[in-house]
Amino acid sequence: MSEQPPKGDAPDPPGVDDIDELARRLREAEHLEPEVRAEAADLLGELTAALDQPSAHTEDLAQSTAQLVRAVNEQHKPGLIEAARERVEEAVARAETTAPVATDIVLRLIDVLSGIGI
Repeated sequence: MSEQPPKGDAPDPPGVDDIDELARRLREAEHLEPEVRAEAADLLGELTAALDQPSAHTEDLAQSTAQLVRAVNEQHKPGLIEAARERVEEAVARAETTAPVATDIVLRLIDVLSGIGI
């Protein structure tokens, strides 16, 4: 017999665990300014909290955001980072009516990254 999580204790949607881990890594990313690291990591923490109602759109938003942050953190080539950013913007457009708080946080994260040329 498999154990079921208690009702009300839904597992985190895919991508949320990645976002938590990426926030931790981002705080240690020496190639970014300390203020940018802190602000971006804080926004990722807010995003994790905002993704408490999983749906196809929020899962896509979480996964595409995680891919963008991973690309920035691992200092991928600019073309790859730009493609990841475009995927995030597309995910925001799909999710904004069903997850307005999460999409607002992601847009703020994009603004922070734009401030450093990403």
